[in-house]
Amino acid sequence: MANKGPDSPSSPKSTDPQSTSEPSEPTETTPQKPFNLPDLTQGIPSTFEFEKEGTTNKSALQQLEEEEAAASGGGRGKGELPASAYISSTDRRRNKTANYMYGGSVLLFIGSVAYLGRDWDEEEAPAHQDIPNGWLPALWWKRFRARTGDSMNYYKEPAFEKLLPDPDPMFERPYTLCISLEDMLVHSEWTREHGWRIAKRPGAEYFLHYLSQYYELVLFTTVPFAMGEPLVRKLDPFRFIVWPLFREATKYEDGELVKDLSYLNRDLSKVVVIDTNARHVRNQPENAIVLPKWTGDPKDTELVSLIPFLEYVHTMQYKDIRDVLKSFSGKHIPTEFQRREAIARAQFEKEYNARKPKHQSGMASLGSMLGLKPSNMSMVVSPDGDINPSEAYAQGKMIQDIARERGQRNYEMMEAEIRKNGKKWLQEEQEAMDKANAEAMANMKGSMTGWFLPGGEKK
Repeated sequence: MANKGPDSPSSPKSTDPQSTSEPSEPTETTPQKPFNLPDLTQGIPSTFEFEKEGTTNKSALQQLEEEEAAASGGGRGKGELPASAYISSTDRRRNKTANYMYGGSVLLFIGSVAYLGRDWDEEEAPAHQDIPNGWLPALWWKRFRARTGDSMNYYKEPAFEKLLPDPDPMFERPYTLCISLEDMLVHSEWTREHGWRIAKRPGAEYFLHYLSQYYELVLFTTVPFAMGEPLVRKLDPFRFIVWPLFREATKYEDGELVKDLSYLNRDLSKVVVIDTNARHVRNQPENAIVLPKWTGDPKDTELVSLIPFLEYVHTMQYKDIRDVLKSFSGKHIPTEFQRREAIARAQFEKEYNARKPKHQSGMASLGSMLGLKPSNMSMVVSPDGDINPSEAYAQGKMIQDIARERGQRNYEMMEAEIRKNGKKWLQEEQEAMDKANAEAMANMKGSMTGWFLPGGEKK
């Protein structure tokens, strides 16, 4: 058998020491992956292993940063620089400004306490007799709080200490009747079809016109002047409401607006207030008649039904109207008054039919049922002056019948005058207002001209 040569394909290749010592160059370059970076081609890796309880307190990002720093062979470890090194110059300026503001606020507060806590002046001392003057810190602090409270009360108290002027003897009425506006005389509502609409309560004009002969009518509302005044002028163009009082006359107390009658400058024993919100009259509930809110019902008679009771109070001239209202506490006043009047009328008719005239009439009996005695019964005389209680009793009339006849007669006379001269009165009033406005404008222009012309000359 022939020996195979070295070049024989079946013979093993000879190895060269030099060739074995030098590595062969790769035919294709394989890219290497960045150190410790995940292979995102297989999806986002999970960090669940780093979040396992008890494994480590460091986040995955922190561990990754530490591994990169170790692989790079150097770098700063976290915490080697102070915290201030990581604050920008803008933040430093802001912090500095804030510190100045805090310091200024403290100094301002100390200065305010020092100034407002000083001793009382001669004008202030009578109003703060419970806090004497002195240098003790406690007294200084009390004076500071007292003066601060007085300043805040300026915005909580009514605009004037006396909301109404002193009564005029020529036009004085024995009683004052305060009436609310919102949901009492009018009702406002908003709809998408019509927007804001305001409805006048049925009988509102009759109520005001009729009772104006007995009471000093005062409108007392929580509506601001700018909104309420135009509405009142349309509701009452002939000014049967003598004094309109708006939100500026109310008192701000415990987050609510309160109608404090003690500011009216009237004897509270002669004051009645009609409202739809008991919270508005909480300071004097004994003077109040609280009615349900009127929601726009065109058949409502609640307001008009109060007229007989209020007319009776004026006729009987009670010294303290609060006692009368107390006797109706918890009852519907129109219904209860009608019931008591029916009892008094039955007693009066019984006495009349028995032909046993007595000094007391049926209405005096009604007063006794109220637990009261009239102080000075108002003798209601007709315009002709030909009626007196004795004649009325002989005709089978109660005193209240005379009052109603007289009141209705006066009302009809007033309405006749309004129909006859109402337009003329309104026109004269408008002309007077226009004249006053023109004079005010002329004075204003003259003042402005004097600022620009030498010596105040006018062109």
